[in-house]
Amino acid sequence: MTRVGRAAWALFALMFVGLPAGAAGPFVALEGGRVLAAGGQEGGRALAGWEVYEPGTGTWRATGAMRTARRHPAVARMEDGRVLVVGGVSASGVLANCEVYEPATGRWTRVAELSEARAEAVAVVLPDGRVLVAGGVDADRLPVRSAEVYDPATGRWTRTGSPVSSRQGAGTAVVLDSGEVLFVGGLLAELYDPASGQWRKAGPVGGAAGTHRAGHSVTRLPDGRVLVVGGMTARAAATAEVYDPARGEWRLVAAPGVPREGHGAMVTRDGRVRVAGGFHPKTGALASVETYDPVSDTWSVEPPLGAARRAVVLVPQADGAVLVVGGASETPGGLPASERYVPEQCLPLTCASAGRACGEPPDGCGGTLSCGPCEEAPRCGDEGGGMERAVFDAVLGAPRCGDASAGCDAGGLLAGRGLLGPEPHAPNTLGGSCADGQGGTHARDEALDGLRVIAEEGEGLSPGRRVRVEATVWAYARPGANRLDLYAAADARAPEWTHLATLTPGRAGAQVLTATYVLPVGTLQALRGVFRYAGSAEPCPEGVFDDVDDLVFTTR
Repeated sequence: MTRVGRAAWALFALMFVGLPAGAAGPFVALEGGRVLAAGGQEGGRALAGWEVYEPGTGTWRATGAMRTARRHPAVARMEDGRVLVVGGVSASGVLANCEVYEPATGRWTRVAELSEARAEAVAVVLPDGRVLVAGGVDADRLPVRSAEVYDPATGRWTRTGSPVSSRQGAGTAVVLDSGEVLFVGGLLAELYDPASGQWRKAGPVGGAAGTHRAGHSVTRLPDGRVLVVGGMTARAAATAEVYDPARGEWRLVAAPGVPREGHGAMVTRDGRVRVAGGFHPKTGALASVETYDPVSDTWSVEPPLGAARRAVVLVPQADGAVLVVGGASETPGGLPASERYVPEQCLPLTCASAGRACGEPPDGCGGTLSCGPCEEAPRCGDEGGGMERAVFDAVLGAPRCGDASAGCDAGGLLAGRGLLGPEPHAPNTLGGSCADGQGGTHARDEALDGLRVIAEEGEGLSPGRRVRVEATVWAYARPGANRLDLYAAADARAPEWTHLATLTPGRAGAQVLTATYVLPVGTLQALRGVFRYAGSAEPCPEGVFDDVDDLVFTTR
C-alpha cells in the first residue's frame, strides 16, 4: 500500500452538486458525462420521477417520469443510447413490466413484459446489442433462478438458459473479450455463452479467496482480466482477486488497504481501478479512496471523498473528474449532495516524508524511492551487552537469532503490518502460516512493530530460565479494543503454540508491553505475538486489523 504525500492535498478539489430529491439509484451514465438518476425510493415509497445531471452546469434537471413508479429495477443503457428499465418493486408488488427511456425526448415507452416478475436482477448488454437479464428475487424475496434476453430490434423477450446459482445486484457481471458474460456473486462465479444460451462454472467455489461475495465490485481490466474487490464477509472485505479468462483461473492479488463493501469502482484513464466509499461494520460508511495498478499489483491511497458514503456509483467525466452519486451515510440527515471528485496529479513522497532513511520504499504514486543502502546493525555478542540482533531466515520465514546469547531482538524486521509500512518479509510467521490483516493505515491502525526476548538472570537463553518478552505495538485510537496475545513454541521447526499471556495497551500509539515466562525444553524455540482488534485469543485470528509475527531463537 502506497501513500499520497501531504502536498497532494492542495491538488484536488471537492465540489458539491445537488442530489435529486429522494434518489436512491440506480444511476445510468449517458453520453457526454450526463447521468440519469432513477426514481428509486423515498422512505418505503417507490418514485416515478427521474432526473439528469448536466456536467456543463453542474446541476440536476427533471426529465420525464416513468409510467410505473418502481424501486430496485435492473437498468441497462442499450447500444442506441436508450435506457431499458426492467422489473423492480412497486406498491402493487414485484413487477414484470418494462419501460424504455429516450434521452433525446425525455419520454418513456412501455415494452413487452418479462415472462417472470423480478426485482434486483442483473442486466447486461450483450455484444450483439441484446440485453440479458438474469436472477433477482420474487415477491417473497426468494431467488429467481432464470434468465431472459431482450431484443431491442423486435421489442420482445426470449427465455434462455438458467444460471446454476442465484444472481442479484447491479454491477456484478461483465462482458469478456470472448463475448461470454462473467457473473460473480455468492459462492459461485458463472459464465454465460450468448451463442448457446448455456451457463457453466467459472473456477472453484469461493474463487481464489474461498469466500462468499456480496456488496463487491466487478471491474473488467484493460487487458481483459476481471478484478473483484471487497464484499460482506470479513474475508471478502479484506481481499481482491483477478479472473483470467484465457486460463479460466482465479488468483488472489494485493489486498486493498481498507476492507470495504458497497463501494464504487471504475477504470481510470491510465488503466488503474479506482475504488471509493463503501462500508465496513467496524467503521461505518467510508470516505477512503484507493487505486489498484494491475501492472505492479499494488494499491495507492488517494485523498478521501468529501463525505463518507456507502452504495455509491462512480461516473467518469470528460475533464478527468469523477461524479460520485448516490449512497447513504450514518450522518444525521443523510447525504444532501452528490460529489464531484477531482483526483488530479499525484505528488511522490520523499525519503524523509516516507519515514525511511534507506532502502527502496514506495513513493506513493506507483513508483519507488532510492534512499540508499541499509546497513545491518552489528550484533552485540560476548563483547557487548549480550543482545543479539535477529536476521531474517528465509527457510523458516521469520527473524532468527543463531547464538544462545542473553537475548534476541527482531530489530526493525517486524515494523509495519503486511503491506502497511510495508513490513519487511511479511508475514514473518513460521512457514508463512498466518497472514497479516490488510485493513487500515500505517501509523494509525494496529501493528506489532517489534519483539524481544531477554534472559532475566543475564546468563543467556536456557531452558528452565525465566525470560522477559518486550513487544512494541502501535495501538488504535480506541486502545481498549486491542489485545496482545503471546505464545511460545518449544520447537520452531514444528511449532505447537502455548498461550503465555494476553495484554491490553494503555494508550493509543506506540508503546512497549511486557510479560515473563519460563523457557521450555528445546534448542530452537519460537515466540509469537498476535496484536489484534477485538476477537478472542488464538494463534492465527485472521482479522483484517490483526498483526501476527514470530521470533526464533537458539537456547543452550
